[in-house]
Amino acid sequence: KAVNTDTCDCINTCCLQPMCSCVFALSAVTSILRAWLDQCPEDFREPPDYLCLIKLLDYLKRNIPGSDLERRAQNLLEEFQSQQVENDSKLPFPSAFLLSRTEMEISSPEEFSFFQADRVAEQLTYIDAKLFKKVVPYHCLGCIWSRRDKKENKHLALTIRATISQFNAVTNCVVSTILKDKELKTRQRAKIIEKWIHTAHECRILKNFSSLRAIIAALQSSSIYRLKKTWVCVSKDMMLMFEELSDIFSNHDNYLTSRGLLMKVRISLSCKALMQGTVPYLGTFLTDLIMLDTALQDYTEVI
Repeated sequence: KAVNTDTCDCINTCCLQPMCSCVFALSAVTSILRAWLDQCPEDFREPPDYLCLIKLLDYLKRNIPGSDLERRAQNLLEEFQSQQVENDSKLPFPSAFLLSRTEMEISSPEEFSFFQADRVAEQLTYIDAKLFKKVVPYHCLGCIWSRRDKKENKHLALTIRATISQFNAVTNCVVSTILKDKELKTRQRAKIIEKWIHTAHECRILKNFSSLRAIIAALQSSSIYRLKKTWVCVSKDMMLMFEELSDIFSNHDNYLTSRGLLMKVRISLSCKALMQGTVPYLGTFLTDLIMLDTALQDYTEVI
């Protein structure tokens, strides 16, 4: 039961009665707020004003002045404000690190043929992992991400935009290596497709589901999938591998396969002393969070 601490004489006069319900209520509220600040600090990140955090500070100063909880809230506010100043002056990640569409393009199919599939997968995983580790959790919230297309929100959720830009760059690179050279023969295009399938398989081994999804999406795009004569020249083994990798991202039962695979990877990692990280495909989770934000109200009426 909520307690109005503004009018409660017991709390405002620092009542020390052992059975005072108001003291117990304040203790419970303090415990909840402490856990909230420690475990979910991003919930209070509301630039530029941070109204909720400021209201919390005001409540703590009036009811628990000089407490450790007040200091934690004050430190969190100062941390957010300093980060905002840094973000206003520069991106939260080096801009040179983000690959543009032109930078991801390979000059010729011959050049791509010299690259080993496992090396390409390793480099893609290195980039994706760097970007994923810089993702700010609250940027994924439906209430934040769903507002990204508005003109005034062009600087919103930069860490998510970076992962999506990288995803699109990989997809465009796959398509361009297959279609850019109009002089390529059917069998040559088939070899390039096989190389990308092999690269996707290496990404699967490295648990990089982001680039894996990008490569599969490119190969499933209408511009590539319609090359019937080219696909006939792709070896049976590679076609089987492509079908298995495509099944990972099947939308059957709300992407049950990819969700289950991520869960299996998580369980297997928890059983190993030496842990190898996983780079997930964020698109599925962003869609989930937007749907939750749309379906659930921000506030509920108290009866």
